[in-house]
Amino acid sequence: MPVEQIDTEALLNDLLRDFPSRTEKIREKKDSFLTDAVLLGEIPSPTFGEQERVRTVVDRFRENGLSNPGVDEFGNASAQLPGTEGQSSILIMAHADCVFSPEVRHEIQVGSDSMTGPGIADNALGLAAMISLPRLLKELGIELRDNLILVANCKSLGRANLEGAHGFLETMSQPVRAGICVEGSTLGRLSYSGLGTLRGEITLQVPSDYDWKRFGASGAISHLTGLINQIREIPIPKEPKTQLVFGGLKCGSSYNTSPRQGSLRFEITSEEDGIIGQMENQLNEICEQFSAETGTLVNMEVVAKRQNCGIPYTHPLVKTTRSIMQKAGITPQVDPSTGDLNALILGGLPAVTLGLTTVENLREINETIQLDPLYSGMCQLVTLIQAIDQGICEA
Repeated sequence: MPVEQIDTEALLNDLLRDFPSRTEKIREKKDSFLTDAVLLGEIPSPTFGEQERVRTVVDRFRENGLSNPGVDEFGNASAQLPGTEGQSSILIMAHADCVFSPEVRHEIQVGSDSMTGPGIADNALGLAAMISLPRLLKELGIELRDNLILVANCKSLGRANLEGAHGFLETMSQPVRAGICVEGSTLGRLSYSGLGTLRGEITLQVPSDYDWKRFGASGAISHLTGLINQIREIPIPKEPKTQLVFGGLKCGSSYNTSPRQGSLRFEITSEEDGIIGQMENQLNEICEQFSAETGTLVNMEVVAKRQNCGIPYTHPLVKTTRSIMQKAGITPQVDPSTGDLNALILGGLPAVTLGLTTVENLREINETIQLDPLYSGMCQLVTLIQAIDQGICEA
């Protein structure tokens, strides 16, 4: 066995030896990040409307004494914790936006063993964990050789198509050793690949000169139902794994009025980019044919499109992450990402996405995180950062 490999294993074993005691220390310091989770979770932060939450993140960066806190031209908040050597950097990213609109009451309920509220897991907790890292590292007596770059990226979800993450990476000038995307959900998550994705919205409108006497004439609801049934006839291959999900249907405003317009949101994911292209063409053809046959105006808009990407399962970053999870008694759950990890990997960085704790009712207004598993989740994050810093995760 090569000497370098023996040294790497020894370094990792040294880090893992302290895992139980470090987890308990993090439990004792829980207020340092749970307070931030409540603070950030109670600020509405829909995609394209993250400004107030981002400003709060920058304030917390300043309060923690980090270098260069600020907001870039893309709306991302970032700051640095300088390393003792600073020859390279480790990038920690957590998205600032959530799926809930400002009209939803953003109130976080704190219990003895859980926290509940819209967006607490996705992703107020991930943001709070990222912000707390400098304080936690200091309290644990950990000094990094690398700089730690902390980023609260905006414009991640839905129509935004990872604009914030892509923008930050395009303008980043310093060398980065590896990246970690931090999500509140779910403990054991291990993403090291980005899944090919197409998100779109189909709009249907009944024109003003519509012939209500024609065969099959109906309002927008019936037409959209018929369109959905035709889309469901598209063959979905089992291999490569492919999925078509209808994410939202909006139509109608009252009980006694036949609506004249409506919209359908959908997402296609596949392990093969070519399959996504084929299904996009099929959807366009269905919409065009449906419009011609029904006399309605049907339009399909692609709002986000991402290609498959990833690092190997055998990459030292992935192997080390698995080892840390196993030491912590966490069962790794390999789950391809459709989020910010895609931007990091396509930007040339080895990177993974980690989840911090167990979650119930994800993306519902009663989204709930469990506190007890969170401390192991935070410890895995800190330990992985140390492993990257010590060169254990180099390919």
